[in-house]
Amino acid sequence: MLNDTSVNFYSLVEAFDSYWKDRPYEKGRGYKAFKRWQWFVEPRVYPSGDLKKASRTYALEQVVNLQDPHFRTAPNLAPSSATTANWSPVGPFGSPVNGDAGRVQAIRAHPTNTAVFYVGAAAGGFWMTQNAGASYTTTTDQLGSCGVSDIAVNPLNPQIIYISTGDKDAGDTHSIGIYKSTDGGLTWSPSGLSWSTSQQRRIYRLLINPLNPNTLFAATSVGVYRSLNAGASWSLVSSASAMDAEYRPGDTTTIYVVTASSFVKSINGGSSFSPVAISGLSGTNRLVVAVTPGNNNYVYLLASNNSNGFGGLYKSINAGISFSLMSSTPNIFDWSANGSGSGGQGWYDIALDASPSNPNEIIAGGVNSWKSLNGGSSWSLNTHWTGAGGRPYVHADLHDVLYVTGSLCYLGTDGGVARSTNGGSTWTTINGNMNIAQMYKMGLSASTPSRIICGHQDNGTNLLNSSVWSEVRGGDGMDCFISWNNDNVMVSSTQYGGFARSTNGGTNWTGITNGLTGNAPWVSPIVQDPLVSTTFYCGYQDVFKSTNQGNTWTRISFNGVPVDEIKIAPSNNQVIYYTTNTSVFKTSNGGNSWTNITNGLPSGSAQITDLTIDNTNANILFVSLSGYATGNKVFASYNGGNTWFNYSAG
Repeated sequence: MLNDTSVNFYSLVEAFDSYWKDRPYEKGRGYKAFKRWQWFVEPRVYPSGDLKKASRTYALEQVVNLQDPHFRTAPNLAPSSATTANWSPVGPFGSPVNGDAGRVQAIRAHPTNTAVFYVGAAAGGFWMTQNAGASYTTTTDQLGSCGVSDIAVNPLNPQIIYISTGDKDAGDTHSIGIYKSTDGGLTWSPSGLSWSTSQQRRIYRLLINPLNPNTLFAATSVGVYRSLNAGASWSLVSSASAMDAEYRPGDTTTIYVVTASSFVKSINGGSSFSPVAISGLSGTNRLVVAVTPGNNNYVYLLASNNSNGFGGLYKSINAGISFSLMSSTPNIFDWSANGSGSGGQGWYDIALDASPSNPNEIIAGGVNSWKSLNGGSSWSLNTHWTGAGGRPYVHADLHDVLYVTGSLCYLGTDGGVARSTNGGSTWTTINGNMNIAQMYKMGLSASTPSRIICGHQDNGTNLLNSSVWSEVRGGDGMDCFISWNNDNVMVSSTQYGGFARSTNGGTNWTGITNGLTGNAPWVSPIVQDPLVSTTFYCGYQDVFKSTNQGNTWTRISFNGVPVDEIKIAPSNNQVIYYTTNTSVFKTSNGGNSWTNITNGLPSGSAQITDLTIDNTNANILFVSLSGYATGNKVFASYNGGNTWFNYSAG
């Protein structure tokens, strides 16, 4: 439903909030995934709520560098040309100590060498390994999309590789089409299927004909596309919004495609597709399909129901002519070890594959992975997100399952790549040096360049200390900082203002929310006074101040609107600015009184996304705006917000 641009954003939020009003938060029910989507999308669709208007590629928050003297000149100066700079990643790489990497959407094998495989990450692009996951390389940092949703390798010439761009499950980035490499993934060129992010499309699956690799299929949110000339051009062969696809093993004329709620089949190489009625298959919101060369008549369908829980495992033994329901319990999309709960988040994490050697052996799941040895009639827990149920730990939220052989298989999760060499009995995380975490915020040490703290989606708060990364808090990492006068003092947070403080360099943490009231935003800001190290400010439904490092808090603003950003002037700590979605407020007396300085900003047509202040002049500030309104990107004020200059208009 989140991919349905005909539905108004605010209607979706209202329906979601109504559903959850009297329900407790539980892991794996989709609450967190929806809220991060809401946080990301809202500034981009304000005020209409029209999802068709949003381009959900990540926007650059830090739009200017106020260290540069250019930005302290007269307001009539136009922005200078951007300067070039050399950037190199600093991490976290692979799996930090006690942590994991980031979200993996696809894992694909080399056709002949099991030490070589390829990974598509939601943030971080395409990665390949030559040594079974000990280390990885990436070559897609310069592409126009940071997400790779699927990978197809030419089985006759593995130097030819195709990748589909974007984020297929969460939609954090939209697809710009399909890219092709002819040198084993070293360089990339656009194929004939090229899109713009404003079209808001997703590619869920790439298929390559194993006997004639010039023929490819792409299952996309706007239909099934086919190429007959190695990706040079593509034609739409089915208008069904396709979410997965497979060739029948050994039969390149038969192709299976699933939508959110239906199964269609082609027996003429994809020239046309016909629907197959499946008894009992109703009320689903997502399907995935799996086949096995162990028996090419077998077809498996895994369904997510309208509650995002387990909608059933369906099996065909006649190449998709008919299907039987094999099981609908336990709830293998549930977070628990016994699958006893209801619901799940099947719209987001759903995965399925069958063993190539034993056609009745399948691995499936959502939050956790489950295994069946009898074609889906019964299930046993295979991996668990906390290691419960006597099963191995693998990070929560499955996005891909891949059997390479009967014993070698992989899981792609929100935490990276896990491998089993014994058919799923044991698992090892093999994230190597992949740099794929989705970061919300980071804080830098004022004295130690090698000390950095970062908040990551799904992968906690991570700390770099003397070249070693470690996860120091779990959950979702949000805002954070390191004290400017003591590296051992640092603050981190989880969603909705779950602030905590460490005084021993991140080893131990104490909650610091005493006195905070009201509803906190998804990403709640917390900052340290630039002149008084024991004074903190944070944002809930108003601004709160602490003079004892967060032990207690006092409310100092009274607008009753969630606070997005708080910035304190480095040159004068009595001058503080904070932003809401649509307004900027200022105090010149440390919070005793506030003034709305929004007049002159296009807040009725765009939301405020960030604010920064000149290092030496508290009255020079810049704000960035979202919504993608032409010419209204960055505004500057040189008099403390009395008037504003449209910096992005020149």
